[in-house]
Amino acid sequence: MRGTKKGSKLWPWTALVCLSTLVVGLLGWDIGQAQAFQDQSAPSSIPASNSLLSTMNTETVDVVGGSMAHGWKDPNDNSYIKRAFSQLTSSTNTTYKYVDRTTVGGTASWLQQSKPGTFEKWMKTDKPQIVVISWGLMNDVSKHTKEKSFKQAIHQEIAQALQAHAVVLMVSPPVVQASATYDKFPVNQLIAAEFEVAASFHSKNVYTFNLNQQMTNYLAAHNQTYKMYKGDSWHPNQAGHELAGQLLYNDMMQTLGQAPIIWKTAKSQ
Repeated sequence: MRGTKKGSKLWPWTALVCLSTLVVGLLGWDIGQAQAFQDQSAPSSIPASNSLLSTMNTETVDVVGGSMAHGWKDPNDNSYIKRAFSQLTSSTNTTYKYVDRTTVGGTASWLQQSKPGTFEKWMKTDKPQIVVISWGLMNDVSKHTKEKSFKQAIHQEIAQALQAHAVVLMVSPPVVQASATYDKFPVNQLIAAEFEVAASFHSKNVYTFNLNQQMTNYLAAHNQTYKMYKGDSWHPNQAGHELAGQLLYNDMMQTLGQAPIIWKTAKSQ
């Protein structure tokens, strides 16, 4: 009888210890999974000059690009760019007003040639503090856009954004089936070309974010391929937009910090 009473008293404590161990183990697994998703380009430190401000701010962001930047193959057209700025709004004291100026099926050269003056009109109408240029490049590859024409159109967009005193963020597109396989070389050539144009301005108000390379690195580090993030051969699916948005947000936080993204004068440069 004594053995039976002793065992009955110990049983609840034994069960409690086992349950606690199970909970801690599950929490540890969840944290590990979250870290695995966010480890690439995660901001390790933020410059003091770019730290969070105590006052609330609002900034207008014009987003220029094609169907990928628009959010195709995400059920709510919630693109990687929109996701990144939503996270910035949630994690800083700045509300980013998102203005979608994307053109499905368009290219920078097409916009310049077929709708001259449109980009400049957007700058005057929207008065953005930030302009994100993120063409998907697949239409340029498909239409065999000449590099000279491509670079000229990108140069004009950056120049007109700077004339409007808007900070320019040049963002390469996420990895998709085409850019990871049969169109990898021409896409990388165009990314190099647009980044070369951006660098030619020698401006502290022009930033480049190679999202394509960031996502390539992430996939390699996690033994993944484009397949689980594929909407179609030219577009990411919802998971692809989510991953690309997270990587872009991490890179922007690392580069720009938590302070508002503001125009730098020649004196402050």
